[in-house]
Amino acid sequence: MTVINVIGAQHKGDGLYLESDRHPDEKLIPTARLLADSDNFALVYIFDREGTFVQVHIHEAFWSDLYKSHRKRTPIYLDKHDVLFEAIHEELDMFLDIIQGNNNYGAEMVSAVEKHFFANE
Repeated sequence: MTVINVIGAQHKGDGLYLESDRHPDEKLIPTARLLADSDNFALVYIFDREGTFVQVHIHEAFWSDLYKSHRKRTPIYLDKHDVLFEAIHEELDMFLDIIQGNNNYGAEMVSAVEKHFFANE
């Protein structure tokens, strides 16, 4: 499985653009699946590339950007406008519902998520 890392984030008028270390011509198809990597403090969105799964790791350094976009429900794109993280807000809602106080993810991961996604509520 290929791993792509988010290395930057930019809020623009039409959404959040997550910049990555991927080759810009890679054709990625969203799968609407979000996972958590508690070992590396990352939220992982799964894309499909010609039948192979590709993980896009959104590390903790970008969770405040993700939170801002999530609150406003703005579209989130990978690198450019044509690669959309489909259903990421719904997937994030489900994840946030189950992680609060759930130490199956590890106390440090739970604490980091709560800090970024629940501290301002």
